[in-house]
Amino acid sequence: MDFRKTLKYLQIVQTVSNEQRHKQGLKRLGRGYFEAHRFNPYNPLSYIALIIILIAGGLMFGFVGFWKETTTLNPFRWD
Repeated sequence: MDFRKTLKYLQIVQTVSNEQRHKQGLKRLGRGYFEAHRFNPYNPLSYIALIIILIAGGLMFGFVGFWKETTTLNPFRWD
């Protein structure tokens, strides 16, 4: 199973179709035209996953390299 599919299955990451929202007359979320995604702020697994990602990223890339590889935007907002 793909890592992204696993995160969606566990409801750690939420995904919304912006095309459907636009057809319904609703405002688009995030920066994406087709899909918007974010960490689910209501799921406790999201916070555990975020801590594990920060630790694993620090070990893999080092502190400076990790911040070059990631965006510093709020992970709980639609992107």
